[in-house]
Amino acid sequence: MNAITPITPGGDGDRLQSVLAYVSDADSEAALKRVAAHLALPGFEVRRGDITTASRDLRQQRSPALLLVDITGIDRVLDAVQALSDVCEPQMQVVVIGDVNDVGLFRGLLRLGVTDYLFKPLTAELLEQLIWRLMGGSSRDGEARLGKLVAVTGARGGVGTSSIAANLASYLAEKAGRRVVLIDMDVNCGALALMTGVKPNAGLADALEAPGRVDDLFLERATINVGNRLDLMASELPPGRDVPITAEAAEVLLSRLQRVYHYVIADIPQSVLARCQPLLANANMQVLVSEATLLAARDTAARQDSASLFTQRQILVHNSAGRPGDLSDADYVSALKRAPDLAVPWLPRTFGQAINLGQPACLEDSKAEAAIALLAREISGQSVGAETPPSWKDRAARLLGLTA
Repeated sequence: MNAITPITPGGDGDRLQSVLAYVSDADSEAALKRVAAHLALPGFEVRRGDITTASRDLRQQRSPALLLVDITGIDRVLDAVQALSDVCEPQMQVVVIGDVNDVGLFRGLLRLGVTDYLFKPLTAELLEQLIWRLMGGSSRDGEARLGKLVAVTGARGGVGTSSIAANLASYLAEKAGRRVVLIDMDVNCGALALMTGVKPNAGLADALEAPGRVDDLFLERATINVGNRLDLMASELPPGRDVPITAEAAEVLLSRLQRVYHYVIADIPQSVLARCQPLLANANMQVLVSEATLLAARDTAARQDSASLFTQRQILVHNSAGRPGDLSDADYVSALKRAPDLAVPWLPRTFGQAINLGQPACLEDSKAEAAIALLAREISGQSVGAETPPSWKDRAARLLGLTA
C-alpha cells in the first residue's frame, strides 16, 4: 500500500479507475456522492462504514484503484491501517479520513504507506481535487510498491519443486489471506495446473512470446482463477515447441504482476532453469528444494557454490525429510556443509492423493500445513524462531519516532 501506482485515466478495465469510499457520517457521505456524480467514473462507490468495514469487505473482493477509509472512532489507528494493508492489493492507493488534525498521526500514516490524510469536515471541492490529482499521476512518491517475487527451484529434477511451489502459493492465499499468482515456467510439461485442479491456457506462452501485448486487461484474461485469492499462469504447449524467455518479456510480465499481487511465486523446474535466468535475476528470493540423497546433496552443494544463480536471499528446503533409505540428517548436513533452513516431512500418501485430487496437501493435512507455514513465515520475513511480535504501543512509538 506504499506509494502505489496512481490511477491512470483511460486504463484497461473499470477496476483500474474504480474508487471505493467508506465513511461513517452523513455529511461526508453526501460530499463524496456529489463528487461521484460529478466525475462520472465507471466504478465510484460510497459505502457507510469505517476502516474495519473496508478490511472485512476487501478480504472477499478485488481491491479498487483508490480507497478512502474513515478512522473516526478507531482506537488503534495504526493497527487498523496495517490490517488493511494485509488484505488489499499492492497497487491500491489509500486516503485516510479522520476527525483529528494531528501531525504525529499524519506522519505515522505516511510511514505505513497511506497516500494522504484528510480531516473532517470534507468538502466536495477538496475531494474532487484530490481524486483528480491521483488520477493524473501526481502521487506522493515516484515509485510503486511491488509484490514479492519468489523463485522456487530444484537442486535436480524430481525433488518436488512444483509441489512446494503449489503448496506455498496456496498457503499464502488461503491461510495468510494474500493475493498470490503462481507461474509454471515449464510451458511444455508443467504440473501446476494438474496440482491445482484447473485447465491451462495460452496466456503465459503468449506473454513470453509477445511481451508487447501484456497489459492489465491481458493479464485479467490470461490468469486462471484457482481460489478467492490465488491465480495461476500456466500453458501446455506441444513437445518441441520452445518459448524463449527474454529479459524484456520477464521484465514486462513481472512488472505487471508485482503491481497486482502480494506474491508472485514462480515454479522453475531444473529442466528450464537455464532459460529462466532473466526471471531469476529479478527475484527477491529463491527457494531451493532438495532431498537427502547423494545425487541431490551433490547438486545442491554445486548450486550453492554458484553465487551467480542466487538472488537476494536463498532458503534451502529439505523435502521428503525422514524418507526411509535417505541419508541421515548428520550425513546430509555434512554433504551440504550447511543445515537446511527447514524441512517438509515425507508424507507419500498425503502428497500423492493431493496431486491426484488437484488440492494442495497443506489445505488438507495438518503436518503438511505446519511445514509449509514455516516456509511462508520465512518468505514473509518472519524467522521461524521469531519472538513474540511487539505490542501496538511499541510499534506506534517506533513509527512516530518516539523511541531511539
